[in-house]
Amino acid sequence: MHCRIACILCCLATLATAQPPAGPVGRPERTDRQSAPAVDAEAVDRAIDRASQYLLGQIEDSGAVAGEYPATNPRHGGRTVLTIYALLRAGVDPADSNALAHAIDWAMQAKLWGTYAVGFRAAAMSKLKDDRAGQLMHRDAGWLLKAAGKGGAYTYTSAGGELNEDYDNSNGHIAAMGISAAAGRGVKIPLTYWKDVQTHWLAQQQPDGGWGYRLRPGESAPTAQTYGSMTAAGVATLYACVDRLGREHFVRCKPAPHGEAISRGLEWLEKNFSARLNPRKGVEWYYYWLFGLQRVGSLTGRKLIGQADWYAAGTDQLLKRQHTDGSWGFGERTDSTALALLFLSHGRAPTLLNKIRTAGRWNARPRDAANLVAWLGYTYERRLGWQVIGVDAPDADWDDARILYISGAGPLVLSDKQVDRLRQFVQRGGLILSEAAANNGDFTMDMHRIYQRMFPRYRLGRLSGRHPIYTLQFTDTQPGGLFAVHNGVRPLAIHAPQELSLALQLGPHARQRPSFNLMANLYLYLTEMGSVAPRGAATWTPPEVVEPKRTLRVARLAYDGNFDPEPLAFDRLALMLARDRKVKLEVSWPMDPRKLSASDWPVAHMTGTDSVTLNDEQVAALKRYLADDGMLIADAAGGSKDFAASFLALAGQIVDTGKLLKLPRSSPVYTTGPYDVSAVSYRRGAFEAAAETPRHDPRLQAVYVNDAPAIVFSLEDLSAGLVGYPLQGMAGYSPTSARHLMANLLWYAHRKTEPDASATAAPRAVDLDADADATVTEESE
Repeated sequence: MHCRIACILCCLATLATAQPPAGPVGRPERTDRQSAPAVDAEAVDRAIDRASQYLLGQIEDSGAVAGEYPATNPRHGGRTVLTIYALLRAGVDPADSNALAHAIDWAMQAKLWGTYAVGFRAAAMSKLKDDRAGQLMHRDAGWLLKAAGKGGAYTYTSAGGELNEDYDNSNGHIAAMGISAAAGRGVKIPLTYWKDVQTHWLAQQQPDGGWGYRLRPGESAPTAQTYGSMTAAGVATLYACVDRLGREHFVRCKPAPHGEAISRGLEWLEKNFSARLNPRKGVEWYYYWLFGLQRVGSLTGRKLIGQADWYAAGTDQLLKRQHTDGSWGFGERTDSTALALLFLSHGRAPTLLNKIRTAGRWNARPRDAANLVAWLGYTYERRLGWQVIGVDAPDADWDDARILYISGAGPLVLSDKQVDRLRQFVQRGGLILSEAAANNGDFTMDMHRIYQRMFPRYRLGRLSGRHPIYTLQFTDTQPGGLFAVHNGVRPLAIHAPQELSLALQLGPHARQRPSFNLMANLYLYLTEMGSVAPRGAATWTPPEVVEPKRTLRVARLAYDGNFDPEPLAFDRLALMLARDRKVKLEVSWPMDPRKLSASDWPVAHMTGTDSVTLNDEQVAALKRYLADDGMLIADAAGGSKDFAASFLALAGQIVDTGKLLKLPRSSPVYTTGPYDVSAVSYRRGAFEAAAETPRHDPRLQAVYVNDAPAIVFSLEDLSAGLVGYPLQGMAGYSPTSARHLMANLLWYAHRKTEPDASATAAPRAVDLDADADATVTEESE
């Protein structure tokens, strides 16, 4: 095997560019989705805040919530721990909330003796980095293990291993959830427990694939009414069992037993899906249904249940049903509000990673992405999510995440159309992470060919051992020997010929921890130390078509070098201008400077990541262009020092007196246009570049011709900022400032062709302290 890997690594640099035959990949993502409005991120945030305030208001002086069950009831404490769990999942920090901290203290001291209460308390304690919480979680897990009845069934109180005909699957669901949460925090759970629970739930599944509340033993043909909330509970519980019991199968990249039972449960949910009602149960246990639905979605990574975007559909209903006080339900509202809040906050978690479904062996390690995201979320105290998408999924699904994860334990064939979709994802600011499960050589060779088709101008080369992915926070990282496609600004794709997925599947224990460390470095690098856009905040959606108020035109210049590292930079700016200003931005394909005409293109843009040189004809063409009142804008993409140094020399060739001068803040270059750029924000990597400049002053430089700026140059990156992704260490403007600066530059360049383009918007207040670190999630237009 090691010789095979070594051979593959050597071949990567010399592999011929022959393309594999095009072919379909995976089952196409359905496009006939059940209609549900797009998720309104701001409305969801408001609903979460209002619900959190409502629940905090239910916490009484004792620490228990209002209406808590008495100590004589097995549900005692359940209402309070459910509230705690919901608030923690919603991002409420007990360090900032005396009420929540008081409730946690109460829950830690409460003597709970019922399955629901202990199960939810174990889940809540698993979210706290607190020694007391960890010890209590261990004790609760031990109680739940002993409380199981013979055969893995549960009832409201401890069955102590005895056969209990009064079991119910709802208690079993919450018990397994609590045990699973504790196991995720390192509590050792015997495999015999998971075997018993799996046996029980398999026996409870009905011929239609669903689950009900209970079956009575001794019936000749046991049946039960199947309905939504219990079927969701069945899928979630079986998924946890298969995850723990399938270890040996996952190590060998083999399908785990009983996956077909989960598939039948998912098919039941697809056929019967409803966001308005609990399927086959109506209004009864509606919020418990939504809670189970989000557990299925998060465990499986599914964005769709059948034709329905489960989160969008459920969110639409919850936003309509929330009361003015922030609660949901009728009568006693604490439980229903907590369950609704769990749905909203869990599904609202920023999606860090899309795992792509293909026709090949794409899911040999089904819990790799889930385990990684859960560990990152716990380690960095951030809500994070993941999802599975098809290679033919709609654009909005791709835009949810920063990372596209492609795992393969065998050959992979992609059509030209599918390669185009992957390329578009990357050009919109994403990164592809591919890994050869079980060190599969066929997959590595196929990915190399795919990357050649996707990025013919760039080569797949070994990633430097000094790259931040290896060193940013952790230095104990595995696997080494990563390969990357780089555009000079950022890695576009990273490939691991030695598998990552096995370690991620097995969890962040000692032997696997270096792989989690590597992925932590990647997460911090790609998100600028943790800046991830919320789910549903995709920003590449075109605005409604309206008659533009004016048209701006910009030519992109080509030369012998890396002239186009971010091809969609101006496409993203065009979306912003159309949405915010009803302005049409026409952008040329990259053109040779000799074809440039000031009458057709009043402004031209040049960027790059390496040295730029033009021949005499191209320099003469730019001289004529500026003499005809054209304007040249240039920026060092990614803050490239090579491009900056060479462009400074080039400016002297284009204009004889080509000395670059810093533009004053009062320059019409800044003030002509719709955006206030008197104070701007920078990425962290730009602060050291010009320490003598005030932190929020723009730093553009210009060459003047006839007392007017003819060439405007930015040492700091603008191009990557226009696309809008975070990236640790880049010397550049924040995405918002980059777009606003470029928009005003275009306005200024069109001041003669568009007489009313000089109108300047009234200055807007700028919170300098709030924006001081320029850590942006991309989406603040």
